[in-house]
Amino acid sequence: MQFIGPAAASFSLCLLAMLALRPVAFAVDLIDRPGGRKQHVGEVPVVGGLGMLLGITLGAGMLPLTVQTTGPLLGACALLTTVGLIDDRFDLSPWARLLAQITASALLIYGTGTSITSLGEPFGRPILLEGLPSYAITALLMVAAINAFNMLDGMDGLAGALAIVALCAISVIAIQNGSMIALSMSLVIIGAVAAFLLSNLPFAFNRNVRCFMGDSGSTLLGLSVAWLCIEVSQFSGPGIRPVTMLWVVALPIFELCWTVIRRSARGIPPFRSDHGHLHHVVQRAGIGVQGTFFLFVVFAAGLAIGGIALDRAGASDALSLTLLVFAGVFVVSLFYRPEILLRFVPIKFRRPHRVVSN
Repeated sequence: MQFIGPAAASFSLCLLAMLALRPVAFAVDLIDRPGGRKQHVGEVPVVGGLGMLLGITLGAGMLPLTVQTTGPLLGACALLTTVGLIDDRFDLSPWARLLAQITASALLIYGTGTSITSLGEPFGRPILLEGLPSYAITALLMVAAINAFNMLDGMDGLAGALAIVALCAISVIAIQNGSMIALSMSLVIIGAVAAFLLSNLPFAFNRNVRCFMGDSGSTLLGLSVAWLCIEVSQFSGPGIRPVTMLWVVALPIFELCWTVIRRSARGIPPFRSDHGHLHHVVQRAGIGVQGTFFLFVVFAAGLAIGGIALDRAGASDALSLTLLVFAGVFVVSLFYRPEILLRFVPIKFRRPHRVVSN
């Protein structure tokens, strides 16, 4: 219960910030306009990332944690948010964004001391890391998570909702493991993301206060979720298998891997944006924005629950990883089979709705 207050404060400040920053966004031209790949309606402020950062900062400051614990995370998130805002306004090069992501990851690893020292036993034998390999793998996975969530930010509410699914799963694991740092920070971040979603869910009620998170928000979420996954999987108490955490963020991983494979096969740089993400594929199959949103949330929650259930049932790392790979192939293949998807989607969700979709 001691974490409810900070989470509520994070929610409240983020909500107020979203409303207060809207006119500022119009004044400084921090606006997302339709055109090209962007099919949304009207000019939409891109202030979600900054609003979430403010909420998380307040909530984290109210937690019974030391500055040494929360400071590096907030600093790394502030760096990504700042670079993301500049990118949202002036469109930075992919290499500049990548440099910022690596720097933020290094800051978080160095500041908190969090790193991956064990990959479990995915191939039958323990894989232990230390020193430079440990830091390199940790930074690589953080950068991968940042870009995975960034790729999801192409439809209203999607990146935020999948982040909440992952954070809720992390909270459950943290309660079971006794990891109070992961639990408290997860709840604080959930509060901020929930407030942001009030202005970003693909429904008509928020049309007049619509906001996007932009790169500043998606990269913040990616880094935060990655750090929390590492925190609970490498926790010194009763641990959870590292492979289980891949199930917690399974859909972002599937999106990242499939995007890299798809673009590489076509000779397109992995960092180049396009309109071929999985949520775009589902919408082109005839499912509306709201239907696609619910479909992805259900799949994400199901995969997270399945992974945790496998862990609790004592399934080996090798079996869990094999099932995860098969699940990825199945999900991606299913999304490219509209005749199957449409059987399970109510008719009211099959028509594209006139809502903002960034």
